[in-house]
Amino acid sequence: MGCACGCGCGGECGVAPTRFPISNPAGADSIAYRSGTFPTFRRALLHQLEGERELANWRPSARDDLGLQLVDAWAYIADILTFYNERYANEHYLRTAALPERVAALVGLLGYRPRPAIAATGRLAVIAAGPGPLVVPKGVAIASKASPGILSQTFEVDEAVRFERPTSVPAPSASLTAVPPLAGPPASAPPGTAEVPPQPRLVARGGVLLKGAQTLRTGERLLLVTRTWASADSPAVVVKVTGTAAEADAHGRKNTRVLLEGTADLPSNAAAGDYRLLRGSRVGHLTTLPAGAAAVTSGGLVLDAPARHLAAGDPLLVEVPGAGVGKSPGIGFDIVRLTDYAEVLWYANALAATPTVPPTGDTPGIPLQVAQLSVQPHSGVSLTARYGSSVAKVAVHSGWQEVGTLLDTPVAVLATAAASVTLASPPAAAPGVAAKALVEDATGVGAEVSAVPVAGTSTVSLAGPTSGLQAPLRLLWDVIEVSRGATVRDEELGRGDAAARSQDFALAKSPVTFRADFPGRSGDGYSSTIELVVEGQRWTEVRTLYGRGAAETVFSTWNDAEGHTHVRFGDGITGRRLPSGAVVTATYRVGAGAAVPPPGALTQLLSTVPNLRGVRNPVAPGGGSDAQPASELKTLAPRSVLTFGRAISGDDYAAVAAAAPGVSRATTVWGFDSVEQRPAVRVYVGDDAAAVDSARSALRAQADPNRPLIVLPAVKVPAALRVVLTVDPRFVIAPVVDAAREAVLRELFSPGALALGEMLYRSEIERVLTDVPGVLASRQLRFYWIRAGLHISAGPRFHPGDGGFFAVLPQLVLLTGEAAP
Repeated sequence: MGCACGCGCGGECGVAPTRFPISNPAGADSIAYRSGTFPTFRRALLHQLEGERELANWRPSARDDLGLQLVDAWAYIADILTFYNERYANEHYLRTAALPERVAALVGLLGYRPRPAIAATGRLAVIAAGPGPLVVPKGVAIASKASPGILSQTFEVDEAVRFERPTSVPAPSASLTAVPPLAGPPASAPPGTAEVPPQPRLVARGGVLLKGAQTLRTGERLLLVTRTWASADSPAVVVKVTGTAAEADAHGRKNTRVLLEGTADLPSNAAAGDYRLLRGSRVGHLTTLPAGAAAVTSGGLVLDAPARHLAAGDPLLVEVPGAGVGKSPGIGFDIVRLTDYAEVLWYANALAATPTVPPTGDTPGIPLQVAQLSVQPHSGVSLTARYGSSVAKVAVHSGWQEVGTLLDTPVAVLATAAASVTLASPPAAAPGVAAKALVEDATGVGAEVSAVPVAGTSTVSLAGPTSGLQAPLRLLWDVIEVSRGATVRDEELGRGDAAARSQDFALAKSPVTFRADFPGRSGDGYSSTIELVVEGQRWTEVRTLYGRGAAETVFSTWNDAEGHTHVRFGDGITGRRLPSGAVVTATYRVGAGAAVPPPGALTQLLSTVPNLRGVRNPVAPGGGSDAQPASELKTLAPRSVLTFGRAISGDDYAAVAAAAPGVSRATTVWGFDSVEQRPAVRVYVGDDAAAVDSARSALRAQADPNRPLIVLPAVKVPAALRVVLTVDPRFVIAPVVDAAREAVLRELFSPGALALGEMLYRSEIERVLTDVPGVLASRQLRFYWIRAGLHISAGPRFHPGDGGFFAVLPQLVLLTGEAAP
C-alpha cells in the first residue's frame, strides 16, 4: 500500500509509533532518555492529529514541497536535541558516564583523587673500573635501550651511595666491597662481582669439556680415573673419542668439547675436579717365552721387557683382542692397579714350569729380563679367570699423561633455587649479615637475592628466586636504587599575585613523575616529584588545601584531561596566597607508566662517574602503573567511600589494595586460619613484587589489626589450549588460524583480560574463536593448566584457583584448521 502522507510509513501512520518507550531497569550501564529519533519525530509531525483540519488536504511531495523540508528540519533538530539530552543525563551519573573528564569530576565529589601514572623503581648493580672508592651521586641518569613496544626511558639514582674498595685482596669486613673473582674468570673481572660456580657436571652434551684448544684423534682410547685412584678402588673407565668441537665459555675463551663413548658408568654427580683424562704413552706386551710359561697369574702379569717408568699405584689398561669384555665386540679392556714392580731374569729356553731356571746340561741358557707386575684387578676377578692362559697379542697400556684440564659443564637451567654458593675466597662483607644483592645469569636475566656470608668460609647463603636461571651466574654485590624520570630543573612557572585567589600554574612537560610514598607528602600513598620554590623558599605539597591555615606555604597538584599537571596555591583562608611579584620555579621529573625496560636494557650512563665502568640491571624495574582508567574509577571510587578509611569486608580489602600505587589488579579470598583458629583474609595482588609491597603498605594503614592479613602475589598458572577449527572453504586456512590465535590471546589471556581467580568458560573461548571471520565452528577443545598437578579438561569451565590467572604463550595456543566439507 502506498503512503498517502508522504512520510514513507507505507500507509501505516495510524499504527506506527511516534515516540520511543523509555525504560531504565536497575543496574544498566546507560540511561535511555530519548523520546524519539529523526524517523519518529518526522512521523509525528506528519501525522494528522484528531480534529486537525488545517493539513487535512495537504499531500506533501518530496520534489519541491518547502513544507516537507521544514518538517524534516524540525525532525533533525529534535533528533539532535534528544541525543544531547540523553548524553547529558548519562554524563551526570558515575555508572553511565563515558567521558573521562566527567568521571573524574564525579569521583571528585566523593573526595576521591584519581591516581596518576606512577613511576617504576628498581635496583641496579654498579661495576667499578678498578680498586679504590666509588661514589655514585644522587641524580645520575641511566637510559635504557629501546625495545619493541617500549621506547627509551630514563631512570635516576635516588640517593648518593659510596662503596669503599680496598686496593688488595680484602678480608671479610662490615662494608660491601669488591668480591675477589673466582678462579676461572679473566683477571680483569670487575670489582664488586663474583662468579657463582655452576653445579658440577663432568659429563654433559655427550662428552667432557677440556680447557683450551686440544687435539685428539677420533677412535683414540683414553682413561678417565679419579684422583684417588692410587689409594682406593675408585671409579675409572675406558672411553673412546668420537669427535671434538670448539666451545666458548661465558667469558669468550675457547675450550674443547670431547665427545666420548663409554661414560655411562660414571656417577651422575661426577665433578671435573675429581677426575683426570689420561692418554697412554707406552705399550707393553706379555712375554711369550719360554713357550707355555705363565705370563698371567691370578694377581700378576709378566711383560717381555722392563718398564721402569711404572710406579706402584699406576693404572694399567689391559687390552685383550678377541676377549669381548668391553663395549666393542671382539676386543676386551680391563683396568688394573699396579701394586708392585720387579725385574726378574727368565730364560727363553727354560721349561715353562720353571722359567727362572736355565736349562740343564750343555745347553746354554738364553736370558730374558722381564718385568713382573703385581696388580690388583679392578673387577675383583682373578686375571687367570678373566683372560685364561692365552697371552697372544695382549697389550698393556701405561705411561699415562693428562690430556688437559677437565672443566665442569654449566647446567643449562637451574631446576631449583640455589641455597648457597661457594666463592674462591671469603667475600668482603660482614659475616652473618644479610645484604641485598643481584644475581645475573648467562643471558643477562637474574633475580634479587638476600646474600649472607658464612663466617670463616667462602660460602654465601642465598635467599631468592634463582630457579630457572641459566648458568653460569654472577653475584653482584654493589646495588643502587633508581626510579624512573628525567629531571627538569628550575622551570619558571610564573609570578605571584596577592590579589588572585587560588593561583594555578601548569607545568610545561608531562607526564610528571609521581612516586609511590615519595616521600608520602600527599597522604594518598604517592606524591609528585615537584620541588617548588617561591622567592628562595621551598613550599610543601599536600593532598588537599582544605583545612590548611592561612599562613601555611603549601600547594596541591591535579592533572587535567590532557595529562598536564597543575600546581594550585591557597586563597588566603585555606593555604597562603602567593606574594605579588614572587617568581615561582619548579624542579620535577618527567616519565611514568607501567611499561618498563626488560632485563639488561637499562645500561646507558648519561654522565661520567669516576671509577664507574657501567651498570647492570638483571631484574626489570617494577611498581609502575598507568593512570587510572575511567572504568576503574567507576568501581574504586564508590568502594573507597564505603570503606570510610577502614577495610572491613572482602570488597574493602580488594578496593584498598587495588587503589595502591603500582597495583594493576587485586582480589580477596576469605579462609580459615588453622593456627589462629579464626577467619583470615588473603589478598592476591598483580603483577610484581613492588605492587605486593605497595598493597601491603596501604592495607596495613586501613585493615583491622586484630584480623590476620596475608598479602600474596597473584599466582601465574601456565596453560595451553588445543582446538580444531572448521574453516569456511572460501578462506585460506593459515591466515584464519593466525587471526584466531591472536584473538584468543588478546581477549582472554592478555594482562587484565580476566580478574584474578576468575573462571574461564568454554563457551567464551568458542565465542571468541567463531567471531573470527572464516571460522564456522570449533571442536575437540582441550584446555591444559598446571597448578598442584596437571589438569586437562574439555570444560565447560576452567578455574585457575584462588588468586590465579592463566598465562598462555603464543606457541601454546595450538589451533588446527580444517576446511568445511
